[in-house]
Amino acid sequence: MIYYLALNLTIFNLNKLLFYVISLTAHLINMSKTDNDEILIKRNTKIAKILALSFACLFIMNFIVISLIFTWADWIALLIFSLLFITPGYISNAGMVIVGRGKPIDGGKFCKDGRRILGDHKTWRGLIFGPLYIGIPISFGIYLLFLALWPAIEVIPVSGAAEGIYKLYSDIFYYKYYFIGGEFPIGLLMILIRIILCSYGAAIGDLIGSFFKRRLNIQSGAPFWIIDQLDFVSIAILFASIPALIFPGTYLAPDIFIIIFLLILTPSVSIIANTVAYIVGLKNVPW
Repeated sequence: MIYYLALNLTIFNLNKLLFYVISLTAHLINMSKTDNDEILIKRNTKIAKILALSFACLFIMNFIVISLIFTWADWIALLIFSLLFITPGYISNAGMVIVGRGKPIDGGKFCKDGRRILGDHKTWRGLIFGPLYIGIPISFGIYLLFLALWPAIEVIPVSGAAEGIYKLYSDIFYYKYYFIGGEFPIGLLMILIRIILCSYGAAIGDLIGSFFKRRLNIQSGAPFWIIDQLDFVSIAILFASIPALIFPGTYLAPDIFIIIFLLILTPSVSIIANTVAYIVGLKNVPW
C-alpha cells in the first residue's frame, strides 16, 4: 500500500512539473513574438533556476522514497543500474555534436510551416558516426573493463544480499545483467544489443526533439526546457527495451524505478550543472 502511494506521488509530482514546463514553454513562444532577446534571456534564466531547484528536490525525494520503501542500498543499486543502462545514450548524444558536420539530414528543405525540418546542425555524420565512432566504442570499452573487474565487483552485491541490505535488488542476476550483460558469452550479445539500440535510440530521439523545436519556432541553441533532455533519453529507453520481447528472461527492459529515475536524473544533471556554471560565471546563459 505504502509502495503504491509513494510511487504514485513521485509520478504525480513529475507530471505536474512537466505540465508546468510545457505550459511555460508555450507561453514563452507566444511572448517571443513581441519580446526582445534581453527579456527572453531574463525569463529563461529565471525558469532555469526554478527548474534546477525543482529537480534537486525531486532527486532528493526519489532517494527518500526508495530508501523508506526498500533500503538506501537499493537506491545506490538503482543509481548504478540506471547509469549503466543509459551511458551509451549519453555518450552518443555528445558524440553527435563532436562529429556532426557535413550535409544536413533535411537537405535544407522546409516544412509547410515555412521552417526548416530539422536545421543545419542535424547531419548524417552526427546521426551515423556519433554513436558508431564514439558512443558504441566507449561504452563497449567500459563493458570490457567491468568484465575484467567482475570477480571483484560481484563480491559486493553477494555479501550485501547475504546481510539483507537489499530488498528490491537482492538477486545477483540484476547486477550481472547491468554490469556485464549476463553469463558469458550470451551476456556479450545482450550488452552489444543494449549498447547499439540505446546509442541509436538517443540519436533518433535527439532528431525528434529538434523536429518539434522547429515546429514551435524555437531556434537552434535556445532552450526547450525538459524536452531537450527527455527527447533522447525517452527514445533510448524505448529502443533498448524492445529486445526484452524477443529474449524474455535473458534480456531485461528497465523497470519502472529505473525509468522514473532516468526521467528525473537526465534533466537534473543538465539543468543543475548549467545553472551552477552560470551562477559562478562559467557560462553566459544557464542552458
